[in-house]
Amino acid sequence: MAVIRLAIVLFIIEAVFYVLISVYLRSTKAESLEDEWDRRHPDRAGNSPERRKFVQRSMTGFQKTLKARLVALVFVVPTVAIVVIAWAVNVQ
Repeated sequence: MAVIRLAIVLFIIEAVFYVLISVYLRSTKAESLEDEWDRRHPDRAGNSPERRKFVQRSMTGFQKTLKARLVALVFVVPTVAIVVIAWAVNVQ
């Protein structure tokens, strides 16, 4: 029963970190795209419908990038580490 409780708590913590990291990565990418728009179009800098459309179009493929996919390691690495530690402790 303790293992199931540990798995549930671990999953919840990993999910929270996954969401936080995903939001952070998306916001930094969107900010860099906004800066790129301002640099390319100095006469139309600032918040405009064209800039929002540019950022939205550029963000459509972001989830398929390696950077966005590596965030899934938040689920894998801690789980593997706990399994390895538990195995090493029980082998002795």
